[in-house]
Amino acid sequence: MNINILNDLRDPKEEQFEVVERKGRGHPDTLSDRLAELLSRTYSKYTMEHYGAVLRHQFDKLSLMGGKAEVRFGSGNFRSPIRLLINGRVTSKVGDEDLFFRDLLIKTAKQFLEKELRNFDFTIDCRIIMETTSNRTRGMSDQSKKGSSPINFRFNPRSLKDIPEASRPLSNDTAVGCGWAPYTDLERLILEVEDSLTSDAVREKYPWLGSDVKIMTSRIKDKVNLTIACPQVCTLVDSADQYKENSKVIRSIIDNVVKKYPMFSEVSIHLNTGDDHEHEMFYLLYTGSCIESGDEGQVSRGNRLGGVISSRRPFSIEGLSGKNPSYHAGKIYSVAALDIANRIWKELGVPSEVFITSQIDRPLDDPWTVIINSIDDIDNVRTESIAREVLSNLPQVTNNLLEGKYPLV
Repeated sequence: MNINILNDLRDPKEEQFEVVERKGRGHPDTLSDRLAELLSRTYSKYTMEHYGAVLRHQFDKLSLMGGKAEVRFGSGNFRSPIRLLINGRVTSKVGDEDLFFRDLLIKTAKQFLEKELRNFDFTIDCRIIMETTSNRTRGMSDQSKKGSSPINFRFNPRSLKDIPEASRPLSNDTAVGCGWAPYTDLERLILEVEDSLTSDAVREKYPWLGSDVKIMTSRIKDKVNLTIACPQVCTLVDSADQYKENSKVIRSIIDNVVKKYPMFSEVSIHLNTGDDHEHEMFYLLYTGSCIESGDEGQVSRGNRLGGVISSRRPFSIEGLSGKNPSYHAGKIYSVAALDIANRIWKELGVPSEVFITSQIDRPLDDPWTVIINSIDDIDNVRTESIAREVLSNLPQVTNNLLEGKYPLV
């Protein structure tokens, strides 16, 4: 592989401005990303256990479609269910043996959504639409002629010999993956604010806190504007007065996080700007997520790799969640690029951006191009060594994906 090291990066901390967004834990897009990735990991572990390899699949077209709920102080109810579309391609059999994966996927979705949403009964409040195929992308369809090529059987393998990732994975497509490090102070702030409002520990302490938090921030020099939408769960809020008292708690939580970032001379906080108490407009939700009220979620429309939407950072249009962790080039190269950038930061103390591109059916451990963009002080020899070490051990990258170790969302 050809590794190119350039010195055309300005330290992001020295930029005069930045704009960063995060869609929180319960935002419909974040729910879709998290569920798609969980289904991929569940299916992958199932096929690893039964067949010794991650079989071909992709759940990255998953969608959550909004239902309809009525919201009142102290109570609420569903009028129509949300809809879950599990859409994509998946290996449904190996040789003559069928894979019984549908019930496993539904059970996984049930456990996930019932944990993430309040006042939610999956059996009653969710309608499932399962649209999966095992169709091939390339190859001749006439099996009596040249259609017996293994490429025709990658989603219906006669044995593991038909899928190259069982030995040496090949890139499924021409794609690009990119990553960067380290976080800026603003990116760290936005991640910590969201976690302080939606973590399991916070939910246990303040059960009335909803999870569909959305944060938009902008920094101009050392002055920060922070806009936060944070819902409350209607069944646990009895009145407008209680809503107002809870809002004071939310602001206190945010203030306590902001105090940890003295490098900002000024932080303006704007909470629930859509509220209009005079006309009884409150950010109240029955489940804690706007998925209950017509909003919809789709994979790749939310946070990018790293967990933030940073307008000045490089990212591709790859929807990472739900894609196969053993051969999907866009996914594997994205997290490998993140690994490389993080190691450069940890070992050399310099920021970097990493770009890795593939060609279809080229071995994954031999990328078409690798570009590392950093500052003048970077150690080129050690940087290239780091990149080669990561890219020569892609099975570990796959294992890390299976264990959920990357901040995909």
